[in-house]
Amino acid sequence: IMRMDTVHLAAGASLGPHGIVLPGTTVGEHAAIDPASLVMRGESVPAGTHWAGNPIAGAAPVGAGQCGA
Repeated sequence: IMRMDTVHLAAGASLGPHGIVLPGTTVGEHAAIDPASLVMRGESVPAGTHWAGNPIAGAAPVGAGQCGA
């Protein structure tokens, strides 16, 4: 069954290469998602944070890691 929903990427948000954001997700302003990371359906990524993994885990302030600095 295919389901569709919106994905919201706020101003300044970055999604690394091969990153996947599933439907119903919001990525906040200046949030950074690392390459090959997966944001699960319906998750909300807080503004100004840096996430990595499949699925994403380990929030840190942007600038603490490589992506989005």
